[in-house]
Amino acid sequence: MTDPIPPILPVAVVEPPRRFRIPLVWVIPLVAALIGLFLAARTYYEQGPTITIAFRTGVGLEPGKTRIKYKDVDVGQLSSVALADDGSHVVATARLAREAARLLVDDTRFWVVSARVSGSSVSGLDTLLSGAYIGMDVGKSSEARRHFTGLDEAPVVSFDVPGRYFSLEAPTLGSLDVGTPVYYRRIPVGQVTGFRLDKTGKHVDLRIFVKAPYDSFVTTDTRFWNASGVDVKLGADGVQVNTESLTSIVAGGLSFLTPESGDSEPAPQDQVFHLFHTREQALKQPHTVVQHYLLRFTESVRGLSVGAPVEFRGIQLGEVSAIHADIQKGATDMGLLVEVAIYPGRMEARPDVGKPTFFGKGYRDKDFRNFIDKLVSNGLRAQLRNGNIVTGQLYVALDFFPGAKPGKADWNAKPPSLPTQRGSLDELQTTLLRIVDRLDKLPLSEIGQDTHKAIAGLGRTIEEAEALVKRIDGLAKGDVRDTVVEVRAAIADTRKLLASDAPLQQDLRASLQELTRAAQALTHLVETLDRHPEALLRGKPEEKP
Repeated sequence: MTDPIPPILPVAVVEPPRRFRIPLVWVIPLVAALIGLFLAARTYYEQGPTITIAFRTGVGLEPGKTRIKYKDVDVGQLSSVALADDGSHVVATARLAREAARLLVDDTRFWVVSARVSGSSVSGLDTLLSGAYIGMDVGKSSEARRHFTGLDEAPVVSFDVPGRYFSLEAPTLGSLDVGTPVYYRRIPVGQVTGFRLDKTGKHVDLRIFVKAPYDSFVTTDTRFWNASGVDVKLGADGVQVNTESLTSIVAGGLSFLTPESGDSEPAPQDQVFHLFHTREQALKQPHTVVQHYLLRFTESVRGLSVGAPVEFRGIQLGEVSAIHADIQKGATDMGLLVEVAIYPGRMEARPDVGKPTFFGKGYRDKDFRNFIDKLVSNGLRAQLRNGNIVTGQLYVALDFFPGAKPGKADWNAKPPSLPTQRGSLDELQTTLLRIVDRLDKLPLSEIGQDTHKAIAGLGRTIEEAEALVKRIDGLAKGDVRDTVVEVRAAIADTRKLLASDAPLQQDLRASLQELTRAAQALTHLVETLDRHPEALLRGKPEEKP
C-alpha cells in the first residue's frame, strides 16, 4: 500500500507595504476647508483700503448698512461709527472696494446724502425709501489719503464738470445763497458755490462757477448784476420792470453780459468782478471825462431824484448826483442846490481827421470854459421838466431860452454853477395865480349891488313915464292915442324885462355866480397843480377820509 500524497503547502507571497489612505468620511471636510481657504485668500486679495471720515453728527450713519456711492455705484460700506475722543464729532470707519483705492486722493470729498428741501432745489428724495448713504466726489490731486473730513452739505459742482470759478464782490448778500443760479442771456449757465464776509467787513465775497462752454463768454470786461426778484424802477422815463425768470423771482439769481465795446479776452480762473445792483448800473458805459456842476432852483424839486437824467434836446448828457438845501446865513430866501455829473464827450462832434476835439489831444480847460460862457450868453439855461406826468418824475433839461434873464457861469464856485430857468409848469402856475389875483380884486359884490340899484331906479323911471302916458292918453285922440298905446306896450315889455323873475335879471345873476365860481375853480386848480403836477393827466387825486 502506497502512502497518500501530502497536500500542497501554501506558498508565502510577499506583499508591498500599503499606502496611507484617507477615509472617505474625511473627504467632505477637506474639500470644505480648501474652499474656505480659497475664499479667504480671495477676500484678502480683493480687500480694499480702510478709511475714516469725520462727520459733525452721526445722522443717517448705520454700521453695516450705510453704503458709500460714487456716481450711484456702491464702492464701500461703513463698518463702524464711534464718537471722537473730544466728543466734538463722530468718526466713521469704512471699507472700500479694491478698485476704489485710486479714488482716495487728497481733495476727495464725502457727504451724507439725505432728503433735503431748500429754497432753490429739492434733492435726495430717493433716500426716503432706501435710506441715507454717503456720497463721494473724486478730486484731482495725485496725493493719496485715508483720513477725510465730511462735508455738511453736498457740493454744488462736481470736480468732473468742466468750467471755471470766478469771484464777485457784493455790498450785501441779499437773497443770494449757495446754489443760486447764474444766467447768461436768461440761460442758466452756472451756480453760486459759496460766500463769506470780507475780512474788513465792508463787502461780501461770492464764489461762482460757470460751466463750459459758457465760461468763454466771461471776459475781463464782463459785468455781473443781481437779477433776484423783480426790479421795478420809477423814473422820468416811466415805470420799468425787469426780471430774468420765474426761478430768479422765487430763489434769486445772478446774470452777466459783456458790452459790445468791451474787451473780448477771456477772464482767467478766479478773476474778481464787482457785482452791480441792477442791469442798468452794470451796463452803464464808463466815462473818462466827468464834470460836476451846481444848479440852484427856487422852485420845488419834488419828483427829482438822484440818478435822474440830464438831457439836452433829448440826448442824455449826464445825471443828477446829489440834492442839497441852500441855507446861507443872513439870506432872505432858501433855494435848492442840485449837483449834476455831465459827460461832455457825449456831445462831442464826430472826430474828423485834422480837426481837434475838446477832450482829445491838446485839450485846454480854458477853451472849454470860454465855449460854455458863450452858450450861456446866448441863453443856455438848466430847467426842471416833467419827464412823466403819470409818475410825476422830473429831469434836468439844458436848453436855450432867448428871453431869459442875463446870467453867467460861476467858475470860482466848487463845483462851478450854471444859471437856471424856472420850469414851464411853474410858470403856468404863476400865470394862473396872477389871473386869480385879478379876479379876486374885482368888486363883484359892489357891481351886483350897483346893478340892482340901477335896475330899481330904471323901474321907478318907467313908472313915472307910465303915469305921464296915462295923463297924455286922457288928452290925446287919434294918432296920438295910437302912439301912446305903442309907447305903453313898449313900457310893458320893458317892465317884463326888468321884473325880478325876468330872464334878463336871472341871466345876469347867473353870470355873476358863474364868474365867482370860475375864480374859485382857478384858485383850486393852481393849488392842486402846485401839490400834484401829475393831476394834469391822472385827474384829481382821491381825498383820504
